[in-house]
Amino acid sequence: MLKNYIFDLGGVILDIRMQNAYEQFMALGLPATELEKGGSVYKWMEDYQLGLLNTQEFCQQIADKCSSTTKPLDIEQAWNSICLNIAERKLNALRRLGQREGVTVSLLSNTNELHWEYCCEKCFNANGNNQADFFGHIFLSQELHLQKPDPEIFRTAIRTLNANPSETIFIDDNAENIAAASSCGLQTLHATPDIDWVESLNL
Repeated sequence: MLKNYIFDLGGVILDIRMQNAYEQFMALGLPATELEKGGSVYKWMEDYQLGLLNTQEFCQQIADKCSSTTKPLDIEQAWNSICLNIAERKLNALRRLGQREGVTVSLLSNTNELHWEYCCEKCFNANGNNQADFFGHIFLSQELHLQKPDPEIFRTAIRTLNANPSETIFIDDNAENIAAASSCGLQTLHATPDIDWVESLNL
């Protein structure tokens, strides 16, 4: 019997489009090579996600790589353009799941301060909602200094929840993350454009 449900954020709960930020960065004068693996900005995005850079450092460093007129606020706005919206049906499904007796609902995400604040303000804490309406526990890469697919982030969640992995399911849209969770003994659901987790979990 499933007692613990752990959800990814982007691509599962939150609709995202990474290309939005890349396009806007380049429109601000950032060379495309900076966004490729090995580029400075690519590394800064990783470091920001791990909490190794704060928001001010992240935005200023990228702004310095763009045109001379680019400001940190321009970078913040471009970066947040990745985040689209959370469908109301998903919020309702999370709320219903959390109301089941003996069930815990958690979030485990590779994210960063700007995106997390955006989601809280625009979705989880908007329209009379509160984060606690949806999640009992929240595990964020920038706070743990760990990111998927490192198995340790899943072990940390299991220890914190004091959960039995066999009674726990992890839902993610990335196959590599699904494999890592499975290696830790968790049940998994790979959310894809053809697999809707709300329907798969009968929510």
